[in-house]
Amino acid sequence: MKKRVGMNKKTIAIISVIIILCSATAGLWYNYRRTAEQPKNPSTNVSDAAKFKSEYPRVAANNHFVYASDKEVLSVFDSGSGVVFLGFPQCPWCQHLSEYVDQAARTEGIDKIYYLNIRDARASNNEVYQKLVKKLEPYLDKDDNGKPRIFVPDVSIVKNGKIIGRYKEESTGDDNITPDKYWTSERIERTSSQLRGFMRQLKG
Repeated sequence: MKKRVGMNKKTIAIISVIIILCSATAGLWYNYRRTAEQPKNPSTNVSDAAKFKSEYPRVAANNHFVYASDKEVLSVFDSGSGVVFLGFPQCPWCQHLSEYVDQAARTEGIDKIYYLNIRDARASNNEVYQKLVKKLEPYLDKDDNGKPRIFVPDVSIVKNGKIIGRYKEESTGDDNITPDKYWTSERIERTSSQLRGFMRQLKG
């Protein structure tokens, strides 16, 4: 009889240990699932549209800009298709034009605008910048030293590796004109119409 009681106590102890282990395992699994299902830190999960909006406040929250790598942009110029926007946030002309390029893209159903910040590349004249200059050379103006230079904003519409359209700033005869004065409602309409026309060709 004592032996049977002893066995029951032993069995109860084993069952208790098993219950404790199962509870601990269940708790760990629950915490793991909660952590996995929680959204990532916003600072590491910001969409391209939101990031671009923070750098270019004039564009819409649902803008179609995507941050492209050097290779992606060069690949578009080599054999791809799409809208390529070269610039940087510190450029007030880029700030204004980004809004009109995005509006045109959304109107024409273009789902992405390849954006590349070339400020550092241009300043250092690195390999990427030199390759971009080579691709765009027939369309570029010269700098004070007579060398082709990418003046920003620079916008190209490319189809199958061929440039089918380029944004070209209208001449005003005033080298000191500001973007606010340059962008009259008439110029905005002309530029938007031209950009939309180029973008339609991407879908044809």
